[in-house]
Amino acid sequence: MQATAKSAASISAGDWTMEKKEAIGRAIGRIASGVFVVTTERDGERDGLLASWINQAAFEPPMISVAVQKQRHLLELLGVGSRFTVNVLSKSNTDAFKNFAKPFAAGMDRFAGLELMPAGQGGPVLAGAASYLDCLTRTIVDAGDHVVVLGEIIDGGLLDGAAEPMVHLRRNGFQY
Repeated sequence: MQATAKSAASISAGDWTMEKKEAIGRAIGRIASGVFVVTTERDGERDGLLASWINQAAFEPPMISVAVQKQRHLLELLGVGSRFTVNVLSKSNTDAFKNFAKPFAAGMDRFAGLELMPAGQGGPVLAGAASYLDCLTRTIVDAGDHVVVLGEIIDGGLLDGAAEPMVHLRRNGFQY
């Protein structure tokens, strides 16, 4: 089956009543998501971000989609053909969660205090993560205030099969 892109008129947020936006926000916030750290490294510069909007996108080849807010510094290191790593956090990875939840500041080392495995084919791998996926960026698509990065999984591994993945719910689907 050939997929085609169709354009539809969107409803402006200004057309919504406050009650409608609050109801929709609460409903969106109930969409459970995992908690991940996406990392990349290029020319000696590495960065990472905390992400929760990641999903498997295809079986063959195996692919994932990652939504990234357009203002994120990490996007400067990503482009079609670049590589990145998705670290799947477990409930015991609060140290990594805290490091990557901080707002980006020039010169900061988001990896400080974290044990890293030898770099894979993407970005740094967090030794304490439940698993990791090394990916090759195939395309980047505009998605409002975010972009969706479609990555082909080229390597990966299970680091702790007994670890329970960290899950995130939001009170309001219009904010993190």
